[in-house]
Amino acid sequence: MLGPSWLFSSGDNSAFASPAYDDSSWQTVSLDDPLEKYGVRGARIVWYRIHVQPPTRSHFLVVEAQFVTGACEIFVNGIQIGTVGNMASSDQETAHMISFDLPDQVKARGGELVIALRVALNKTGRQGAGAITPLQSGSILLSTSFQTPYEASYTAAHQTLIPFLLSGLGFVVGLVALALYIALRNRTEYLAIAVSLLANALQLVEIALHRLHGIDTQAAFWETLWLAVTNVALIEFVRLILNLRFSRWLVALQIAVFLGYFSANVARLGYLSPRPLLFAYFAPVLVAQAVLPFLLVRGLIRGNRDARVILPAIGVVSLANYWNFLATMAAFLNLSVQFPSLPGLSIGSYDTDFWNVWNAIYFVTMLLFLVLRTIGIARQHARVAAELEAARIVQHVLIPEEIPSIPGFGLHSVYKPAGEVGGDFFQILPTASGGVLVVVGDVSGKGMPAAMTVSLLVGTVRTLAHYTQSPGEILAAMNQRMLARSNGGFTTCLAVRVDPDGKAAIANAGHLAPYIDGHELVLENGLPLGLSEASSYQESEISLLPGLRMTLITDGVVEAQDHGGDLFGFDRTRQISSQSAESIAAAAQAFGQEDDITVLTLTFAPAEVLHA
Repeated sequence: MLGPSWLFSSGDNSAFASPAYDDSSWQTVSLDDPLEKYGVRGARIVWYRIHVQPPTRSHFLVVEAQFVTGACEIFVNGIQIGTVGNMASSDQETAHMISFDLPDQVKARGGELVIALRVALNKTGRQGAGAITPLQSGSILLSTSFQTPYEASYTAAHQTLIPFLLSGLGFVVGLVALALYIALRNRTEYLAIAVSLLANALQLVEIALHRLHGIDTQAAFWETLWLAVTNVALIEFVRLILNLRFSRWLVALQIAVFLGYFSANVARLGYLSPRPLLFAYFAPVLVAQAVLPFLLVRGLIRGNRDARVILPAIGVVSLANYWNFLATMAAFLNLSVQFPSLPGLSIGSYDTDFWNVWNAIYFVTMLLFLVLRTIGIARQHARVAAELEAARIVQHVLIPEEIPSIPGFGLHSVYKPAGEVGGDFFQILPTASGGVLVVVGDVSGKGMPAAMTVSLLVGTVRTLAHYTQSPGEILAAMNQRMLARSNGGFTTCLAVRVDPDGKAAIANAGHLAPYIDGHELVLENGLPLGLSEASSYQESEISLLPGLRMTLITDGVVEAQDHGGDLFGFDRTRQISSQSAESIAAAAQAFGQEDDITVLTLTFAPAEVLHA
């Protein structure tokens, strides 16, 4: 390793490469210090020189260069032996090791070597254009052609192994999240974290490739893009796991963060000076790094279990970003306050910085989140499945499988739930006078709550039928029972009693009116059950002629919907209302079932039983 002390000049003169040039008046600088410490401002080309006395018996000498920001031409004893980067460009960095053999005419045999570097500075810098520090301790080395391959491979392995390993871990966890999203499409938080993790892994790949091949504007763009996508997707992920609504301020924050990361790329091209760069980069990032922990802490207080898993990793990196900001500001303002580097980790001969350690912790944390959340979802699905099965069993018991045979009446029913458990119900009960009592209804809600409400109402109907066959009284009693047990739900219901002579009494609680031979009946209509204690249900009376068919339906028929969004509607329902119960239900299902479908037909046949 040559240095760290070198002779330095900010001028540009081809004579600076000559070993005979008198450099005694040049400034001595340390590569361990930033260039702005020496008052360099607005420079485009600078020179470094060092006088080296190689070992007496040294042969096959080479000059090695690595960690160069900008580009440089390397001269040994006035002869150019190589170039690092493109001198015409000003937006590049080279981390990997490049070696240059010394030509025969400059190989020393006990003589002094004068190594001169003509360096083209990148435009950006903490103190403005032309203030970037191009070299660091260990950037220029003198070695032999035998050692160079081993040193180059050693350097490449130590620069790239950890980023490649971390990117592999990120890809694995990201693909797991993506697979979970494909399996559970309604869980968009899996998609958000998959995008964040995969973009983070791609950024680490870019970092590793930069260390192998260098970085320029195009490479920096891709690294910045993946970094921006990582953080925007992370904000969306936090929003989803906390069940926050899609608000404008969060969208504005995501846009600001995305654009803020690209400010460094604009500065690389020389279009953004340091002060606006600091604001454009740090302002949205620091806001996001404050907002995310705040939201997670609030979610944790409100009992969100996912926040408990995610908060530590997000909180640590938020503090690190603020520490990085303070250290940058201290250097920018030339303050005497020193902010030590964030702690890293050493494993054997491999050293890694804080950000790589955090990436490893972050990926493991997200894998833990995926495992715990998926287990929770599986348990939730198991509970829901158990509830649905219990509700299905309850409903199977309550919905009559066989229609009672009542002389003088032809009765047919079809029940098609939209899911495993529906909210429709019906009861067909003979009356003491030889007539029939029919009750059909639709409970709001689904699943076990709806099944329990159905059981409550069916039990009420069966009990009341022993004391009264008045449709109005039955609906009033069902309403009182609903008010006591419904917890804010409601039920539409229609009760019909048909006597042996064809006289019918009908009471309606917000349900669809029945049809008789293609015509909708006009009825007194009351409020659905469970809405008002003062509700009363007036009875409408009609007379059925022999052979007439009454059709009772639930709203699953009229609300059937096709792929274009059109409803089956009342007109289609009226047109097919004279058909059999099976035909009506089949027509609604074929159109596009959206809700439970119940169809019940009653044909008055005093002389003979008609079969529909």
